Amino acid sequence: MATTWRRLTDRLNGKHDPEVLYEGLPDHLSVPVRQWSLKAMSNFVLVGVVCLRLRLPSSILNSRSPEEALANYQDKNNPMIFMEIVDALLVGLTETNPYASGHFGVTARELRVELDYILTEGGSAYTVNPEGDGLCRRVNETLRESLEAAVQAADKQKQGAGAHLREAFAAAYGINPNPSVAYSQSVKAVEAVANPLFLPKSPEPTLGAVRSTLDQGRNKYEMVVQDRTGAPAGINAVVELLNLLWHGQRDRHAGGPTSQPVTQEAAETAVHAAALLVHWIATGAIRKK
Repeated sequence: MATTWRRLTDRLNGKHDPEVLYEGLPDHLSVPVRQWSLKAMSNFVLVGVVCLRLRLPSSILNSRSPEEALANYQDKNNPMIFMEIVDALLVGLTETNPYASGHFGVTARELRVELDYILTEGGSAYTVNPEGDGLCRRVNETLRESLEAAVQAADKQKQGAGAHLREAFAAAYGINPNPSVAYSQSVKAVEAVANPLFLPKSPEPTLGAVRSTLDQGRNKYEMVVQDRTGAPAGINAVVELLNLLWHGQRDRHAGGPTSQPVTQEAAETAVHAAALLVHWIATGAIRKK
């Protein structure tokens, strides 16, 4: 939950501007986050696997206290290195029983909650992701809730859309974003729920085929919401959203005159457009007349 606390001078001056979020590990967050990492490593055996996965110098494991060495590690060439360490620690915590106590009785779940509190109160641009297995960029709470609602609806369909949405979110908002993967997984999420419904007999269904089917059959479908006349609304909004998602993936095929890399902004837009479409389709908001 995002903090609503504001410093005294801001309250006295009536300042309500959104708080500036801090990238990397700023000075005021350094000690709390490093102390948290030491607690995580002292409770669970994680230092070795973190060093292996991040290819960190052997001097860490050769030191008298590898945990303390890792908790204080810095790399002037990589200002994000400690956030990567925290991210790797979170992965390690999910690989153990989340309710199992460590050496000092602290559970993996409690450690994740503590870290999320520290990052939130310190105004970090990052937070623990919904799965608890890494860091992601802080997202507006309304957007996050809409994404989680779509994932839950998709999971009930058991067709993989929820997993694709999770991957799309991680690729778009992780500490090492991959816009191309985020966009691709967004498309796959919609295909996972739309293809069985709208193209049940197609041997090679695609989002493009779904888009064409609905575009040409607008008079065959309707929405559960009503239009201004009180009748069920048409599916124009659905078709336009599908058009946006389908045509916006400019790196789907290379070598074309309009081919280009997917931008971070486009990837984030695709994730949330896909979440809306998945939620609508999975919950039956689009139906045959």
